[in-house]
Amino acid sequence: MRTIGKIFVTTFAVTVLLITSGPYACKKKEKQPEVIKIGAILPLSGTAGKYGQWIKDALEMARGEINNKGGIKGKKLIIIYEDDQAEPKLAANAMQKLIVADRVPIIFGSWASSCVLAQAPIAEKTRTPILAEAQSPKIRDAGDYVFRIQPDSRYYLKTLVPFIYTRLGIRTIAILYVNNDYGTDQANVFRDYFEEMGGKVLFMDGFDQGSVDFKTQLIKIKGSNPDGVFIPAYTEAGYILKGAYELGIKTQFIGSAPIENPEILNIAGKGAEGIVYPHHFNPESTDPRVKDFKKKYESTYGRELEGYAALAYDGLYIIAYVLGKCGEDKECIKKTLYNIKNFPGVTGPTTFDDHGDVIKPIVIRTVLNGNFVTLWAPK
Repeated sequence: MRTIGKIFVTTFAVTVLLITSGPYACKKKEKQPEVIKIGAILPLSGTAGKYGQWIKDALEMARGEINNKGGIKGKKLIIIYEDDQAEPKLAANAMQKLIVADRVPIIFGSWASSCVLAQAPIAEKTRTPILAEAQSPKIRDAGDYVFRIQPDSRYYLKTLVPFIYTRLGIRTIAILYVNNDYGTDQANVFRDYFEEMGGKVLFMDGFDQGSVDFKTQLIKIKGSNPDGVFIPAYTEAGYILKGAYELGIKTQFIGSAPIENPEILNIAGKGAEGIVYPHHFNPESTDPRVKDFKKKYESTYGRELEGYAALAYDGLYIIAYVLGKCGEDKECIKKTLYNIKNFPGVTGPTTFDDHGDVIKPIVIRTVLNGNFVTLWAPK
């Protein structure tokens, strides 16, 4: 029995030795790096999917740079993306999910004004700040937790309308707009500013998002013979410009910031030549910060730098700065955002006013020989 006992003890000891030091040994659990999560709600598919993808690419570029520099006080920054397809209901659902399930302290987006307005009540109720990239004037009064990195549409139009009236001599206008919060607000504000200057609106009509056939409206516009046609829209603008070219409408077309989309040029072809539109970013700037960003973005993604991407890039650096001061404290995040003054970036300095709105210089861009170029910039 003693011999058997010795054999058992020896065998047990060898087994323990194998388990603890051999191929069956339990590896020491590696410590996982600490992370800090934020949410991003964007139109990553659907008719506005291109814009969302550009924004996501810029966010990822900025996130990589931030993490390579040590993250947020040693914590890796993670972005959880949700696709709202530029649909308000999907944006609201995504907002709830990011707050309840993912417990993020701040959300970037959305891009479509209707989506941001659907998110706003949830942001207020849960006290979760959002940094939107949308234009509707309604967003300005949407709540204390609603901020935006993109200027209010009125700031674009305060530059655009005097430019076309004074410099281009346009006195009569037709307006054809996408029938959502963004499009209707752009159309109404443009009309009011234009009429205040002495201009006259001859035609005004809306269309459903995603429309591609505008022949009926364009025939009416041709009949009214306006000096210009204002088309606040997304990729639908490409079909409007194409249709106008095919109908021989030679009037001056005027767009809004989403015109700067290569897909619109592909759709419109020669019909896009000469359109003018306001924008928040001048990629032709001589600022070294802009030059460096442009070079890195284009080498990384193999395409021309785009203005919505530039805003998102600046926006994530602002979020990183705020998280560095506040961690995940939502009230601190809100208060710190309100105190942002002249934060440097590729789209110029960022300051938030008492409504959480940003004010940035606006430039006038155009399409020349199939390329987007700056026509006028403030000195």
